Amino acid sequence: MKKGLIVLNSYRDLNQNKYKVDRLKEEFSKFSIGLDVLKSTQLNIVLKDGKVSIPSIDCYAFCIYLDKDEIVARLIENKIPLFNSASALIKCNDKMKTYMELIGSGIKTPKTIPSRICYRENEYETSKNKEYLDNIEKELSFPLICKCNYGSLGLQVFLISNRKELEKTYDKLKLQPHFYQEFISSSRGKDYRIFTINHKVQAYMLRVNKNDFRSNIALGGKGILTPPPSSFIETAEKISRILDLDYAGIDILLGENNTPILSEVNSNAFFNEIEAVSKVNITEKLVEHIMSKIQLD
Repeated sequence: MKKGLIVLNSYRDLNQNKYKVDRLKEEFSKFSIGLDVLKSTQLNIVLKDGKVSIPSIDCYAFCIYLDKDEIVARLIENKIPLFNSASALIKCNDKMKTYMELIGSGIKTPKTIPSRICYRENEYETSKNKEYLDNIEKELSFPLICKCNYGSLGLQVFLISNRKELEKTYDKLKLQPHFYQEFISSSRGKDYRIFTINHKVQAYMLRVNKNDFRSNIALGGKGILTPPPSSFIETAEKISRILDLDYAGIDILLGENNTPILSEVNSNAFFNEIEAVSKVNITEKLVEHIMSKIQLD
């Protein structure tokens, strides 16, 4: 039996990933292809003299990468095809990089101000950053959103209501890459999760959370089968093409008059809620796409 590999993060166990792994195994078995699962620390990766050695993956035809470690992704891709590609993963893992990749594309995004780098705790003083914080307050006004560049499940997203909260958040995150955004009040507690495969929309759901400004399922949001306006479909497919994603969960905010405004792009989006809500066999469609791209003897 031909074999593929799934790589997971070594330190984090998520039920959503278990569902994803089980479904991928089920659908690949229909093609007589088995899938093994390894944690990233189980990969014996060695670089020497400009060459990469990963003997633990030599027997696999491809890898579905469910971690966010960009270096490991790039090294695996030196050996076998990776889904999503390392370059696509790098563009989506860092939310600011996603916005930067879309500069000049015409994709609407919230007004965004990136943080400034602070190297060491003892080099930071709030007083040194008054002008910067003044500018955030002036450009975005309150309430505003703060996001860490790296994060998932909505856990690194904060709603800031006043200057005191802004200063406190900036002090807390000063050593982490993060950014500030205008709050799209028309999309409070709701957005569209649109799932693309091979740059085509395959499924969608409206995510609604009545108890939080964030719509994330992990924070109590619920998926509702609600067709998005055609402009949302067009926006999601355009983003997928620009970022060259084999598959993605693209989160789009509802602006005034139902204008699509990109929130973020998930290059290793979960399947469980959207398959249940949409009744679309997303895993089957993804497996068919991967099969069309790999060469098996």
